[in-house]
Amino acid sequence: MAMRKYIVIVFVGALNVLSAQYEGISATPKDTAKPTVNPTPAAVPTVRVITPSPSKNSYESFNNASRSRPILKQTYLGFNTSFLLGQILPFNAIPLQQNMYAVTYRSYRRNSGYRLNVGFDVDGGDGFHWFGGRMDYDTRRRLNGKWNYFYGGGVGLEIFNDPTAQSNFFSNTEVNLLGQLHWGFEYRFGELVSLSMETQAMLLLGTNSALRLRPPTVITAHFRL
Repeated sequence: MAMRKYIVIVFVGALNVLSAQYEGISATPKDTAKPTVNPTPAAVPTVRVITPSPSKNSYESFNNASRSRPILKQTYLGFNTSFLLGQILPFNAIPLQQNMYAVTYRSYRRNSGYRLNVGFDVDGGDGFHWFGGRMDYDTRRRLNGKWNYFYGGGVGLEIFNDPTAQSNFFSNTEVNLLGQLHWGFEYRFGELVSLSMETQAMLLLGTNSALRLRPPTVITAHFRL
């Protein structure tokens, strides 16, 4: 009887072991690992850089600015062309005091500098007529590739013998100190040659004190030294 109970217990235990092994073999293991998902990269916004091309006006401004800076020092020697043109044109109708400065020397550093004007009129038959000297501070600016405008002021001395004037205690010669402003235009044929005309506003102090405005009737030819 005891032997039968023991066999039954062993048999039941064996069944339990086999049942547990069968369940372990037939059970499907659970995959607890999460699947790897390759994330789609976020779209990067495209930035379009537009580089504006320089406008014509800005290019011309830059070009003019660069051209308005000449080399460090420039000197010019100018001559009054009225004496030459008077041979073919009626320039001799211009009053003498408007047609006087025969030689002009200019010296510039960058766009500003000094100029010296000297003129005279001495006739072998009639004697002395006129002498004048003037020193100015002059500034010039470039308008375009060919044209400049200039302006400035200075002081000078003029001695004028007017035979029609009423003679004073000394003579009929006028001696005047002058202060003057000038402005004009210059046309450049190249780096070496140019022509200019200018207007002058003058204050004369001396024998014949007066305010005078001289129109641009004289053409001066300048040659670079």
